[in-house]
Amino acid sequence: MPTNQKIFLPKMGCGTWAWGNRLLWGYDESMDEELQAAFNLCVSSGVTLFDTGDSYGTGKLNGRSEQLLGQFSQQYQGANKDNICIATKLAAYPWRLTRQSMISAGKASASRLGKNVALVQMHWSTANYAPWQEGALLDGLADLYEQGLVALLGLWCIRYQAQLFVIL
Repeated sequence: MPTNQKIFLPKMGCGTWAWGNRLLWGYDESMDEELQAAFNLCVSSGVTLFDTGDSYGTGKLNGRSEQLLGQFSQQYQGANKDNICIATKLAAYPWRLTRQSMISAGKASASRLGKNVALVQMHWSTANYAPWQEGALLDGLADLYEQGLVALLGLWCIRYQAQLFVIL
């Protein structure tokens, strides 16, 4: 995705934390048709922003939400298809210590989605518990943008229950 691509951000989005999360939400692969129907209804109704994360899914289903969104967005052929925007969050796992680890995570998300990510965010800040980790992870996000792998960057800030989008 070229970084100069226009991104449409609607007033409302759809969160997909439960898509693939067996532990907390009881997800099962047999639900995929219902999730596809929900996706289709959202997009056809103008709700074209989908929030996901590389950590959405549990165990062997880790990343399942991104996989489903990639599949659903590729199969969808109705109204507003060109406005679909998938925003994913990359988890600041303790083993993600370097900027390269964030680049690798971004590329893995793009692989699950079947396309480059429109908006990538760091899922949570490490400033309060591992401040030494934060800089490298943010640098990795910037690298994703500079390499043309994402169009927008953001930081999920749970402390303030808000998202900060950096539009470059």
